[in-house]
Amino acid sequence: MNRPQRYTAGLRKRFGDVVALYGPNGDAFVIALKPEGARQILSADPDGYDAFWKEGFTGVTGSGSIWVLDKNRHRRERQLLSPAFHAQNFRGHGDVIRKTTLQKTEKWQPGQTLRVLDTTLDISLDIIIRIVFGVEDPKFVEAGHKVLFALWHSMHPSFIFFPMLQRNWFPLWARYARAKRSFSSWVYAYLSERHAQDQAGQDVLGRMLAAHYEDGNSMRDEDILHELITIVLAGSETTATALSWALYDLGSNPAALKKLRDELDALGPTPDPELMAKAPYLTAVCNETLRLHTLLPEVARVLVSPLEVSGYQFKAGEWVGVSIMAIHHDPEIYPEPERFIPERFIGRTYSPFEFLPFGGGHRRCLGSGLSDFEMRIALAEIVTHWEFEPAEIEHEIRHDIAMGPKHGVLLKIKSRRNV
Repeated sequence: MNRPQRYTAGLRKRFGDVVALYGPNGDAFVIALKPEGARQILSADPDGYDAFWKEGFTGVTGSGSIWVLDKNRHRRERQLLSPAFHAQNFRGHGDVIRKTTLQKTEKWQPGQTLRVLDTTLDISLDIIIRIVFGVEDPKFVEAGHKVLFALWHSMHPSFIFFPMLQRNWFPLWARYARAKRSFSSWVYAYLSERHAQDQAGQDVLGRMLAAHYEDGNSMRDEDILHELITIVLAGSETTATALSWALYDLGSNPAALKKLRDELDALGPTPDPELMAKAPYLTAVCNETLRLHTLLPEVARVLVSPLEVSGYQFKAGEWVGVSIMAIHHDPEIYPEPERFIPERFIGRTYSPFEFLPFGGGHRRCLGSGLSDFEMRIALAEIVTHWEFEPAEIEHEIRHDIAMGPKHGVLLKIKSRRNV
């Protein structure tokens, strides 16, 4: 659970490219540790799979979440939601990301040591409120920030991996249930206002409200709520964590930080956000951060049809998964995998089974484009305006289903840059 990198490296050394772990009932959990196994699993017929760990995630997000839907229902929901997350829909929000980042870092002071994950989460939640929910009314922004923050902070891996703990007698679940109720009340109040306005809007929620299934029906408010919970839980921590790791790695590697700043400074004092997001070395830095600090260590599916992986046959009911952590730290693909080397992403394109920070196949993260865009703009703004360095060595631990920095990345702010 907490050391998937070391564990999967040991599995590969002992057993090879794919391993089957057998439970007491004889069923297998198949883990692909190499790109070829990942290709076989992620490229297989989607109708041969069901959602993984459905009971645990249903209690957390709701039965209408895309995380737990299967077959036709999953395909139908994904087709409906995909246009809302198309790159062309959020590229115009670059200035929102820039201004939010500048606002959240404005109070930093030279000589201050801060837990930077708090700031990056603050940035991420505000961007979700503005770009996903489309909230501009100050009263809804303030209330939304509180309920989103509480929902995120109440998450815990215990009741995800052990659904029997999703009971009010378990204190951690009771806290999450309260936060979820508060979030739901805020969403329904905001939805009521949006319905009254009868304006779809260009935000993600607006596109949900305007979308229609093939039969002409629109999404129910309850299903919208479940999808919004999924977006908050999947999108806020991952983006915030990736951004904090990028600052840690750049602060630990002055040469890489200088190279990035030289690239960004050459674009001018206030470059177009979309142009900035396409900067080659900035792209390489973000990709290397996502590789080195794999946020989602594994993805998994439940077989509903037999599947062959690396010459082995597995039956319906068994689990198959891909260890993204193992692939991202494979020395045959990434020499010196424990080092931060953005240059490995310059002049080389990795296959979607060699570099897969957002998963792959028919369940690849819908919000990956927005997350990546946000990370690039926010990172560029921070490194352009601040001098900083890590205050201590950081380590990775399991936060909930994802990995994150144990101490939240303590960063010492040295000075404000003159730009």
